[in-house]
Amino acid sequence: WQNNPIIIDGKDSDWIKPLAYTDTKEKLNYCITNDRENIYILLSTKNEQEQQKILEGGMTVWINKQGEKNEEGAAGIAFPTGSRRRDEGIMRGRPELYQEKKMMLAELKDYTLLGFDKNKAVENYDYGKISEEGVDVRIDFNASGELVYEALVPLSAVYAKNSSHNYGGRNITVGFYIDGLLPQQGQGRRGSGGGGGLSIGGGLGMGSFGSGGGLGLSIGSGSLARIGGGGRDQQLYKLSKIWKEVSLAKPPVNHNPAALTR
Repeated sequence: WQNNPIIIDGKDSDWIKPLAYTDTKEKLNYCITNDRENIYILLSTKNEQEQQKILEGGMTVWINKQGEKNEEGAAGIAFPTGSRRRDEGIMRGRPELYQEKKMMLAELKDYTLLGFDKNKAVENYDYGKISEEGVDVRIDFNASGELVYEALVPLSAVYAKNSSHNYGGRNITVGFYIDGLLPQQGQGRRGSGGGGGLSIGGGLGMGSFGSGGGLGLSIGSGSLARIGGGGRDQQLYKLSKIWKEVSLAKPPVNHNPAALTR
């Protein structure tokens, strides 16, 4: 239960530490809380390669109110949608060039909502603008060098047909889809003399938002594998999916909403 509303500003000072959940493979931490009105989501990572993957490749956060671990019927926030540097070929898989973090943040111009409005499969918004549904999202670096992603999603936007506003105890799943980086053409396995080694399956991830193609264009279904010699380098080129099932918290018995406004 979130006793005090979270300010969505890309800062994590108003969150309780340590965060509730950890994904060791992607080297990130995250937390999901709620109050009577909103779901709050925080994701953070200090790993520079993971920061590069999120900012350059892009990420979609899904909320599935049916409690299923897939994006079908879920509502999603695509942000970041992938840096233009990926298309320019400047930063692809080059952590040694990934130093100007603030410059990367300055390139974040928009975000995309998927599945919130059933009449609009894709909704695009300028970064910093709260959506019509009340969704807000921010990303920044804290004083410790951690990349901090925050999102606020009104419960009324997830349960649009619920007029009782009684959400406590409902099971939801929250998914983080982090797109892999697109490697430079011809990049192959380390030690193989370059050339091939590129295995592509399904799709090339995000970057197609707003093209009118609907939800099918919002995520990639495959991975770019066996590039960079395996290990952590290989992880940079894969689409990663992290799902967490949670039950929406109920207000404490002694909870007094009026006290928060005093």
